[in-house]
Amino acid sequence: MLIGLGHDIQLIAELQKVEALKIPGIFFTETECLYFSQSKNPLQSMTAQFSAKEALFKALKIPPQFYWTDVEIQHNSSKAPYFQFYGSLAEYFTCQNWTAHISISHSGNYVSTVVIIALGT
Repeated sequence: MLIGLGHDIQLIAELQKVEALKIPGIFFTETECLYFSQSKNPLQSMTAQFSAKEALFKALKIPPQFYWTDVEIQHNSSKAPYFQFYGSLAEYFTCQNWTAHISISHSGNYVSTVVIIALGT
């Protein structure tokens, strides 16, 4: 059962000078910042994960009551992204019995992300 749908599109260059995005613990976890630093294109990777979090919060359809670092984008062995939740956001998803699914696309100077929140696994 579909609970929420979120979409975000982000121009990569818009985030280039936002210094707060580069400081672990504000928008991204230390693990995410390490991932960016090891990426072939760090700015594109950072923009993709920023867009993913924006899309997630849009899909939740509730006032922002969670921290940006309550969600971390990780990658499986096939490099597909998935969400890892922490703190109050993890508790919220568990209590609601929700799962979140993510798709990230890069095209030219843009990143586009779609997030679906569904009931169950």
